[in-house]
Amino acid sequence: MGKQATKPWLETLTLSKLHKLAVLVGSPCSGTKSTRLEGIRQALKHAPGSTQIPQRHEVSLLSIDMGIRNLAFAHIKAPLNPGNERSTYPQYGTPVLEAWHRISVSQSPSITDKMVPEDHNPMGPHNSQIKAKTKVAKESFEPVDYAGHAHSLVQLLLHDYKPTQILIERQRFRSGGQSAVQEWTIRVGVFEGMIYAVLRTLLEQGNVDVKVDPMLPPRVNRLWLQGRAPAEVQAEKKLSGRETKKAKIDIVGALLESSHDAKAALKLGASSKAISDEFVSVWKKKKSSRTESSAGIGKLDDLADCLLQGLAWVDWQNNRMRLNALGEKAFDLGVG
Repeated sequence: MGKQATKPWLETLTLSKLHKLAVLVGSPCSGTKSTRLEGIRQALKHAPGSTQIPQRHEVSLLSIDMGIRNLAFAHIKAPLNPGNERSTYPQYGTPVLEAWHRISVSQSPSITDKMVPEDHNPMGPHNSQIKAKTKVAKESFEPVDYAGHAHSLVQLLLHDYKPTQILIERQRFRSGGQSAVQEWTIRVGVFEGMIYAVLRTLLEQGNVDVKVDPMLPPRVNRLWLQGRAPAEVQAEKKLSGRETKKAKIDIVGALLESSHDAKAALKLGASSKAISDEFVSVWKKKKSSRTESSAGIGKLDDLADCLLQGLAWVDWQNNRMRLNALGEKAFDLGVG
C-alpha cells in the first residue's frame, strides 16, 4: 500500500519527464524535483477511485471563467465508465457540453435578468439589450451590491445545473505592464472571493453536495498548448497573451467543428448547439479576415476559456486514473 501510494518509480524520472507528467495530471510544473514529485503524488491521491468515497456514475461539471462584465461558464456532463475487458481502470467518457453562457453580472440588479432563454445568442445583441435596459442606473462596484450578485449567481447556477463539481478560474492581480495593479483585476478578485464564501456557507449548512476547486490558467494552458498538442506543433517559444488567446480559440473552434464525428472529443447537448454554431461561424470569419478586433476576440475568448478549463479537468482525472492503474507504463514521456 505504501509503495503504491508513494510510487517510488517517479524518483527515477528526470525533471523534463516530471514536467511532462505534471502537465498531464494538472500539478505544479515549477520548483525543485521534490516539490514536483509531491505535486504529482497529491494529484494522484485525489484521483477518482483512489479513495474510499463512493464515486458518482456521472460528473455534472460547472466551469466558471471569472469576470464581472464578462463572466462565462460551461456546463459539462461526462459518464464515469468502469473498467472492462479492454480497460482495467475507470475513465470518464466523452464530455457533453450541455450549456454555455457569457453574462455580465454588473449590468443588472438581478442575475436572473441575464439568464435568457436557451435559444438566445450570447454573442449577439444580449449585452447591448442589458445596457439599454439598465443605462439609467449607474454601475455600482460597492461590496454590498457584489455580495448580492454573488449570492444570486451561485443560487441560480446550483438550481439550474445541479453540479457535482464546480471549477473556478483562479485570479491573479495583473499590472498590464504598469506600475500599479489594475483596479478591475482587484474587483474580479473580490467577486471571486464572494463566490467562494457563498458556496462555503451553503456547504457548511449542508444545503448542497458539491466539490469546489480552483483552476490555475497557466496549468490549463500548458495542457492544451503542450500536453495535448502533437510534438511538431507545440510552441517552441513562449506565446504572447494575444497569441495564447487565439490558439485556444482555434482549439475550441476545431473541437466544435468536429463534434458530430463518431470519435469526437466533445459532444453537444441540445441546449448548446445554437451558441456552438455561432461560435464556429464567428471563428471562421475571424480566421479568414486579415484584421481581428480585440473586442471580437474577447467575445470568443471568455467562452473558450471556460470550456477548455472544464475539459482540462476531465483530461486530468482520466490521466490520473490511468497513471494510478498502469504506473510507469501509462505514458510515453519520450527522452530527456
